[in-house]
Amino acid sequence: MHSIDNQQVKALDRAHVFHSWSAQGALDPLVIKSGAGCRLWDYDGREYLDFSSQLVNTNIGHQHPRVIAAIKAQADELTTIAPAHANWMRGRAAEKILKRAPAGFAKVFFTNAGADANENAIRMARAVTGRDKILSAYRSYHGGTGSAIAATGDFRRVPNEYARGHVHFFNPWLYRSEFWAGNEEEECQRALHTCAG
Repeated sequence: MHSIDNQQVKALDRAHVFHSWSAQGALDPLVIKSGAGCRLWDYDGREYLDFSSQLVNTNIGHQHPRVIAAIKAQADELTTIAPAHANWMRGRAAEKILKRAPAGFAKVFFTNAGADANENAIRMARAVTGRDKILSAYRSYHGGTGSAIAATGDFRRVPNEYARGHVHFFNPWLYRSEFWAGNEEEECQRALHTCAG
C-alpha cells in the first residue's frame, strides 16, 4: 500500500466532496486520518487535541474500546433492521433510555438521525398542543431537513417555503450579550422580555 499524505487527501476531498455550511471555493479543511481518546492525527503524523468532541458527539473520545467492541459484535449479528420489525437490542436500548426519562414516559421513538428526530418532534408537538408556532434560539442548529433547517437559528439557514410557523429569539448568553447586560440576572431578564414581546 502506498503512502498517503495530507495533500493527496485534500486534493481528493476538494475534487469530489461538497461540504455543508461552507463557501466551497474558500474551503481549506483540516485533514484527519485517525483518532484515539481526545487526540486526532493527520496523514503527515501531526497530532491535534479535539476540544469540541467533533460535533459534540464523541464525548467519550474517539475509538473507545467498548464502543468499537459493541459495534463489531452487533455488525457480526445484524447491521440494520427496518422500523417495522422487533429486535432485542433496540428493545433493550429503549428500556435503558426510559429508565433515565422523566416519569410518565413509556415508549421510545427511534429515528434515523437528529434532523429526522427534530422533524418528528415538531409534528408531535403540533399534534399534541394544537399550536403551530415553533420557537428556537438563534445560534442553534437542528438539522438539514425541511422544518429542521427552518428551526435552525444560524443566519446561513436556507429559507424553506414548505416549513411554516418558525420564530427565532435571542437566548441569554452573557459571553456575547445581545442585550448589553452587565450580569447573568440582567441578561436573563432582558432575553425573557424580548421573547415575550
